[in-house]
Amino acid sequence: MSALVTDMPSQVQILMGVGCILIGLSHVFQPRMWQDYFEALHRQGVAGVLTRTMTWELWPALVLVTGHQVWRDPGVILTIVSWLLLVKCSIGLLAPQTSLRSMAMSQRGPKSSFPEVCF
Repeated sequence: MSALVTDMPSQVQILMGVGCILIGLSHVFQPRMWQDYFEALHRQGVAGVLTRTMTWELWPALVLVTGHQVWRDPGVILTIVSWLLLVKCSIGLLAPQTSLRSMAMSQRGPKSSFPEVCF
């Protein structure tokens, strides 16, 4: 992190911000890739839920919950989202059938994508 950013909440915000921007751009420019990925996870059943939860959701949730306990504006939004993500992870690990239903939504396909609209 930058020498100017020394407090933990700011470091966590930068870490998560960069990751979210990269993944978000990937969703915009490669929607079919993500659809295929989540369909493959869904076909794996409970194993796919574990893969998604353990690789994409649990670790960011733990980093956010432990490193970003900001309870004032505007940082409180990220803190609340991090706790909600941890709850989602808990549901996925304790009731994987619920997560399988949400993963099935990827089979509907993207409604539109930015590159197709613009180019």
